[in-house]
Amino acid sequence: MSALASIALALRVLSADFCADQFAVALADRSDIAALSPDAARDFSHLRAEARGLPRARADAEEALSRGADLVLRFWGGDAARFERLGVRTVTLDYAADFDAVKANIRAAAAALGHETRGEALIADMEARLAALSARGPSGVRTLYVTPGGVTAGKGTMIDAIFAAAGVVNVAATQDGWPPLPLEKLVVEPPQLVVAGFFRSDAESANHWTVARHPVLKEVFGKTPTLHLPADVPGCPAWFSVAAAEMIRDAADGARHAR
Repeated sequence: MSALASIALALRVLSADFCADQFAVALADRSDIAALSPDAARDFSHLRAEARGLPRARADAEEALSRGADLVLRFWGGDAARFERLGVRTVTLDYAADFDAVKANIRAAAAALGHETRGEALIADMEARLAALSARGPSGVRTLYVTPGGVTAGKGTMIDAIFAAAGVVNVAATQDGWPPLPLEKLVVEPPQLVVAGFFRSDAESANHWTVARHPVLKEVFGKTPTLHLPADVPGCPAWFSVAAAEMIRDAADGARHAR
């Protein structure tokens, strides 16, 4: 074991947000977890069952110090600069937009927690599942991602990377980031599969004014095979993002064979 790993094993980690929770629960010993975020048990938290029984706390410096945490693991939660000023080491993971960046986050978190072997095991499983998806070849199914907020996922997003792994065509890939749903385009060239995220989550809902309630989109939902992803799968860019790709590929194959 390296000197860094020996030091890391003695650490007490506070996870600052629900995405960091997934990495802390998967990679750290339970006894090394000072606290998870308040959202650790919500329906959009993938490892919520494994998080049961672990303490939860707000991501502030006072909580970190009172709980004896000397490592904060975070994506966006808490004030990283304040943690560092108080002598609490902080590891900030990147909000990954592809599977290579997911691997980098796993390795960074695993190194900080002194459990590199666990990290490599997660990566190996993810890579094997991605290879199996790739072996199925492209499906050619034109697919649209829809959120309750009325936006879709274009280039440079984890959803786009998930679609690529699934072998489907992202109809929003002509735009970057999170553009509004292209209602006019949907009328002329409707998708063959709709992938809906967070419509059944306790975190988000579509209000009466969002484009997600537009009659055009309701018609698309009514006529097009639609996959509602479980809220805990697309919420964070992590090793379990491959599960979303697998679900999408199975739905795409079903939509293609139904034509």
